[in-house]
Amino acid sequence: MVAISNGMSGAIARDAGGKDKDSLAAKGVRSPATSLSPAGTASATMIELSDRAKSIIAKAQADQDATRNLTKSFDEMLTERTDALGKRLSEAFSSLNVPPEFATHLKVDKFGNVTAEGPWKAKIEKMFSDDPALAKELKEVAGLNAMKAAQASLDLYTEQKKSTNDEKKQAAAWTNYNIRALNIQTLSGVMTVKDGKLRSAAVDYMDMIADPTGINSGKSRQDVADRLV
Repeated sequence: MVAISNGMSGAIARDAGGKDKDSLAAKGVRSPATSLSPAGTASATMIELSDRAKSIIAKAQADQDATRNLTKSFDEMLTERTDALGKRLSEAFSSLNVPPEFATHLKVDKFGNVTAEGPWKAKIEKMFSDDPALAKELKEVAGLNAMKAAQASLDLYTEQKKSTNDEKKQAAAWTNYNIRALNIQTLSGVMTVKDGKLRSAAVDYMDMIADPTGINSGKSRQDVADRLV
């Protein structure tokens, strides 16, 4: 063990070139020293980026986010956008003292005007009137959810039509499709905020068609039907 220890001491005392540091010092050669802060740690160098560099980095990040979104389906992007708006509206309603468990029904028309139901109707409508950007986002999210419902209705019609060669059944499927189209149009601007979640009446309606008992979705058939008025 003594021999190994002495060997280790000799190795540590030499630099990368195999020369003794003491012998280098004797020849007047100074070994590089590491600059340390008073606390004994290496000092950090702060680099201030130019505006152009910051712009390039921001654009690269935006491109990366856009590329990531390309891999997402329409439903995934719509769900994220709907959930984000639901959270935003829940926070806004909380500031108006609207209980989160209260189902607040909203209706936005083609001009972006928002009407509400319930005891806080005046406060909520004023909030949207004072914040046009929020009303615009509600209008767009409601419209996209209505598109989703319309596509689900079309898919259902296509499936029903292909499943039979009976002309009467095909005609009935076409009639039902048109009835659904009218109902989806009626519900297209109707959204509900409850317990931090934003729901589309048009999507709920199509879920009700696909799941009449409500066992799978857990949504009330009567709740959707009430919004057909």
